[in-house]
Formats: sequence, C-alpha cells, structure tokens
Amino acid sequence: MSSQVAQVTRHLEQAIADGRYVAGRRLPAERTLADQLQVSRATAREAIGLLVARGVLERRQGDGTYVVAATERRMAEIWQDMARNHPMLQADLVEFRAMLEGRTAELAALRHDDADRERLRSAHAAVDAAYNGSDRQAQIRSDVAFHRAIADATHNPVFSYLIASLLALLHDHVQVSLAGLSPQSPVSQQLRRQHDALLAAILQRDPDRARAVAGGHMDYVAVQLNALPRVSRPVDASA
Repeated sequence: MSSQVAQVTRHLEQAIADGRYVAGRRLPAERTLADQLQVSRATAREAIGLLVARGVLERRQGDGTYVVAATERRMAEIWQDMARNHPMLQADLVEFRAMLEGRTAELAALRHDDADRERLRSAHAAVDAAYNGSDRQAQIRSDVAFHRAIADATHNPVFSYLIASLLALLHDHVQVSLAGLSPQSPVSQQLRRQHDALLAAILQRDPDRARAVAGGHMDYVAVQLNALPRVSRPVDASA
C-alpha cells in the first residue's frame, strides 16, 4: 500500500468517525473524492476498496458506495476473524444456516401477519425479477432481502439478526460463486421454483411443508452455488 493510499484511507475513516459521512448514506463518487483530496482517481479507488474489504464501506452495483453502520462493521470484523481462524467455516456456516432457515420458515408460516404477507410477496417478486435477469449482484441482494423477510415474519428479532449475519458473511466474506446466472439456466429455474414453493408454504400456513422446502433449498444452494459436497442427513424415524 502506498503512503498516499494509506493517507486517504485514514482520512475517510476519520471522516466517518466524525460523522461527516453518515452510516447508510452514499459516499461521494471516486472522482469527487479524488478532486477534494487532490489525489488520483486510482488512489481514491484503492483506498475505498480497502475500506470495503474491512466492512467499513459497502459497494452497491449501479448505486455507489455506502457507509456501513457501526454495529454491522463490528459484526463484519467478528466474521472476518472467524474466517481467518477456521478454514472450513463456509461448510460449517452453510450447515448451520440449513438448520436455521428450516426453523425460520416453519415459524414464519405459523406467525406471519397481513403486513408480513405483503412484504413476503413483494420480496418474492423482487427476487423472481432478479433471477429473470443475469445480474448476479441483483440476484444476491434480492435473495438476501427475501430470506430476511421470512426471518422478520417469525416476529423473533434473534432469527432476523442471525439470518442477516449469516447471509452477510456468506456473500461478502466467504467465497461463493459470483458468475451471473442466466434466466434460462437450470440452476436459475430451479432456484425460482424453490422460492415459489417456499413462499406458497409459508402463506398457506403449512409449517411442516415450509421447513421441508427450506431444507431442500439450502441443500441445493450448498451444492450448486457454494460448491460444497452434498450432506447426508440422518432420517428422523418419527417423521
């Protein structure tokens, strides 16, 4: 890292700490920052990239770079430490998420209210539209929003927080496939069918079906998008 990049990075960190750049608000464009700080655009871009990697800033494709809230930055630091210390963290997290998503879907089916139904339908429409295109970042954002809407429908803030945390780690700090999925690809079509089935089970207030669909969806995601081996789960004799 050049001394100039380090200087710009420190400047941005201090500006965020001082409240000149507020959490949730968009950072000035690279060209604007470069002009203000009298550095090259490449220097500004590298400094911003470093802060994105640290979880201080977040790039949103087509919408600029945003300041991340302090609580989310602390969460990112914890996840980064875990990723460094546990090489198999991705597989462990996907396994944990499969359990969590199943219970989350089950509770959402039991507890959702009319407002949740509207949010779920809206989030589902957004993710379906994204998978009808090939913008992988749009697919990720809408998919995250859909699963967070399901978690919110449990009316248990712990589920909402855990789902948000796991998705942030899996998409931002752990290697996942970033290749755009074409609308006609078998993977894209299957994901859309799974989302349809998951929404239907929740809105029909069928907790057993919602849990089963969520589990199948997570198995598929683990294999197809995270390149993890298929996990054999013991059969529940009471099922």
